[in-house]
Amino acid sequence: MVEDIKQIIVGFFKSLKCDISETSNFILIKKIPEKVWKAFGLSESIEINFSNNGYGIFIDAHSELYRKIKDYLKTNPSKTLLKIDFEFPSNIKERIPLKNCSVAKIEKKHENNYFSRFTILTTFRYLNKIEQVLNEIYVHEGNVVNGDLKDYDVKEGKVEEASTEHLATDYDAAKLRLHELTDSKVNEISLELDEELNKEVLRIEEHYSSVLGEFNLNKSRLVERLKKTELSEEEEKTKKLNELFKNNFSEQEFQKILNEKKAIIENEKMKFSLDVENKLINTTIIYYPVFRIYLSLDEAGFKKSLEVVLNPLTQDITNFTCDSCKTPLTQINVCHGGHVCCGSCLTVCSECGKRFCKLCMAGVCNSCGKLVCKSCARTCPDCGKLFCKNCMRVSSLTGNEKCSSCVVYCPKCSKIVEKSNLIRDSSGVMVCKSCGGGHRRIVNTSSEAPIRKLTSREIFGE
Repeated sequence: MVEDIKQIIVGFFKSLKCDISETSNFILIKKIPEKVWKAFGLSESIEINFSNNGYGIFIDAHSELYRKIKDYLKTNPSKTLLKIDFEFPSNIKERIPLKNCSVAKIEKKHENNYFSRFTILTTFRYLNKIEQVLNEIYVHEGNVVNGDLKDYDVKEGKVEEASTEHLATDYDAAKLRLHELTDSKVNEISLELDEELNKEVLRIEEHYSSVLGEFNLNKSRLVERLKKTELSEEEEKTKKLNELFKNNFSEQEFQKILNEKKAIIENEKMKFSLDVENKLINTTIIYYPVFRIYLSLDEAGFKKSLEVVLNPLTQDITNFTCDSCKTPLTQINVCHGGHVCCGSCLTVCSECGKRFCKLCMAGVCNSCGKLVCKSCARTCPDCGKLFCKNCMRVSSLTGNEKCSSCVVYCPKCSKIVEKSNLIRDSSGVMVCKSCGGGHRRIVNTSSEAPIRKLTSREIFGE
């Protein structure tokens, strides 16, 4: 009981943002708001104790100050706004595991994250007894959490910085938690009350069993007397006995006894009932900054922007996954396609020499077998196969880029042309249209003499 009273008193002055210090003998409370210490007949600073050792103001369940505080809490639930102050970490670069890149620039901003703290006074009333318990319930993002602000730099918050949108959801979570916290106490008291009630009900049942037994016995005796008087034809006596039976032993009189028993049992149930009252005495909004960090990363002249979220309360920082294989990253690589990736997915393009992840690689050249990125890869419009830039040729007639298998060397002008643009000249040699003169017949090269494929020496003049 003493600890419950102490918890209520300390919690009350904490909600008023007073300075509180405890020793083994008393609690010193300073900076009590003027309107409170004047209303309670106190001073700005007081010393209280709970052991009646003659030092300061003694408080127990019957003290005047305790009564005034309870009345104040019932009619004036307080609201508090607190801010946990966090500095932006100086070692942020060490918290971000970079592998093939470095931080070129850091920009930061913050947004607030919120806790709610609900201080609820629960009063148990039963058998002329009153017990009270004060619970502080912390809620974060709709979930009840363990809360303790003593290790943080807590300051008075500003109304313009905070939001109350989360309070309704948080309060619903706090009420559910309160039921969990009070269930054991309710069950304990209810068990005690049920035992006492059962004793009383049993006593009442025994008493009325005796009353009803006596009623039935007297009723039987009166019935016998009536029978005798009716046989003896004593009319006046029979009349009086009938009146006595009607007034004292009728069905209505019997029901009256049963109703009386029922009413007494119901009254006993009321006496042994438990009244539980929950009173919200303080709501505290606690907010703190969550840092959003915008990084500009450099990797061999290529820049990549990255957003990192750091929660200074939980020390949680954004966990990255590889854009390619989706595995969690212990080290961050950046490819030239702008993806964050793991080392296993990072590959060098054989053409441009830049590093790309699997998402940015086009595949293997069908001519030379080199792995190329999407920027260096080409698709031949004739055969539809993938090639690197170096394995593609430009037609001198159409300007189209095609693979070396889909173009040929004109034996007259040494120009590269598509096979479809070959014609047979007057001497029967397959040449380009420019060299074919007036002969414009396009030959189906698949049914004519085979066309020799150009060698690299012939193409590049080596």
